[in-house]
Amino acid sequence: MKRMNEEKLGQMAEFIHRYIRENNGKSPKFKEILEYMNMTNSVGYRYLTTLRDRGIINYSGKDTLGIKGQEEMKTAFRRVAIVGSIVCGSPEDNRQEIQGYVAIPEEWVEGDCYLLRATGDSMLDIGIDEGDLVLIKRAQEAYDGQVVAVLTDEGTTLKRLMKRENGRPWLLAENKSYPKERRELKPAKIAIQGIALKVIKDIR
Repeated sequence: MKRMNEEKLGQMAEFIHRYIRENNGKSPKFKEILEYMNMTNSVGYRYLTTLRDRGIINYSGKDTLGIKGQEEMKTAFRRVAIVGSIVCGSPEDNRQEIQGYVAIPEEWVEGDCYLLRATGDSMLDIGIDEGDLVLIKRAQEAYDGQVVAVLTDEGTTLKRLMKRENGRPWLLAENKSYPKERRELKPAKIAIQGIALKVIKDIR
């Protein structure tokens, strides 16, 4: 039997491991491995069985390939609805209509969640930019200091809930360039609609 090329064996093993890591624990198909390695079926099979015999992979035939610890690489996802936008600025009305769905890792989601797209710059200092998606957990109560989606007498907005003054909460805009009257909002009505958990953003 023709000797295995050790460099190619290493390349194949590295490709398989990288593919599984980058694809949520999913194994590459035999065809995908052959295309990557530029090998024929018979040669590719010999290399795979050699990796199996060395204990580097698990393989017992067509599309049965796996590696140790693969199950732990799999992450459960939940489809979360994008239900509209929320203002990071002066409160204003926003429409609550489903604009699409995003698959979110299960461990990020707490209870009943939805996504809102941020508009404005009032929460810029904590990393919420125009166009970012904010993961919101539905809630009617929140602790002091949490970032919340709230309904005020002027509409909806995303702000930090601050300590009570005379039994009433107020809202803080996280943008130090704002004058005090824009940073510290004290509306007559504050109805909490949810608590911000995560920000999902594009790299610019």
